[in-house]
Parts: sequence; structure tokens; C-alpha cells
Amino acid sequence: MLPSIQNRRSVFPQFFTEQTVAKDIIQELLEAANMAPSHKKTEPWRFWVYTGAGREKLIQEVQDVYEGARAPEVRDPKVVPKFAKKIEQAPVVIAVFLHRDPAEGVPEWEEVAAVGCAVENLWISLDHYGLGGYWSSPGFLCGGYGQWPDAAMNERCLGLFYLGHYEMPDLPRPRGPLAEKVTWVEE
Repeated sequence: MLPSIQNRRSVFPQFFTEQTVAKDIIQELLEAANMAPSHKKTEPWRFWVYTGAGREKLIQEVQDVYEGARAPEVRDPKVVPKFAKKIEQAPVVIAVFLHRDPAEGVPEWEEVAAVGCAVENLWISLDHYGLGGYWSSPGFLCGGYGQWPDAAMNERCLGLFYLGHYEMPDLPRPRGPLAEKVTWVEE
């Protein structure tokens, strides 16, 4: 198995160090993401990168989205501070968006899958730079099209990808037997 795939893991924000990630490295990670496949070349991935003080803007955007998605009487006062803490712990947070093909020339699920491929490309590229990452997709952030502040009407957030340098214990990553997940058809 390729080391970059073998080494891919979720590194949660509490394990990130305060070390910044160079902008050129972030750019290279996004270039890797941009090489993902997409049906009819719609390239439906969009990324909003928040670093430094820009993360404060993200905290405000998360609050705006949460408040827009939940009526005042059902809002949990712990939600926004929980996300604010994660955002503050991560040197880089990338909001991942589906930019739906306006012609809707392919099924939506194919474009969502293409965005997932783009994120996986980014994720497996982290190992090369000694970085870790984590993709979180809470329901209130991943609602309808045009829900995110300044998002186009054909754009929908598919989650936040946190990344940075990290110090983390080597945690087990169990996987069930592959044989239980594969059916061979040979004749």
C-alpha cells in the first residue's frame, strides 16, 4: 500500500500545534485537491481558506449559519463556542464547498463525490508535509444552497477541513477485513 494512503488519518484540532503552515504549502495542497476527477469536467470543488486572524471571520460565519439554521428556541448555546475552539486550535481551516454545475448536467451525487475526491487528494498529500487534518461536516453547516454568507446560490458547504502541524499519540486505526467488503466475479 502507498505510504501516503497508509498514513492518512484524522488528526483532531486539539492535537495541532501553534506552528503556522506556509501559504505555499497550502497552495500545493489545494493544487493536489484540484487534480480530482469530475464527470464532464465540472470541477465542482471550491475552497475558502481561513488562516491567522481570518479564522475570527470564520467563527462569525459559523455563528451566522447556525443562527440562520436554528430557531432561537432550539439553539444550543454550546454549539458555536465548541466550533470556535476547534477553529482557534487549527492554524488553517478550509471551508469545503460544492459548486453545483448550473446546467445540472450530472447528478448532484456525482459532484458531491468529486468534492470528496478533491478532499481526499488534499488529505493524503498532508503526509508529505508532516501535517495532519480532519474533515468535519456538521448538519447545520451543510444545509442548503446559498446558506453560507457570501456563497452563490449554487454553492453548498460540505464541511470544514482543519489542518496543521501536530503532536498526537499513535492511535489505532482498525479496519474490518477487506474480504468482507469485496465480491469477486470472475466468470
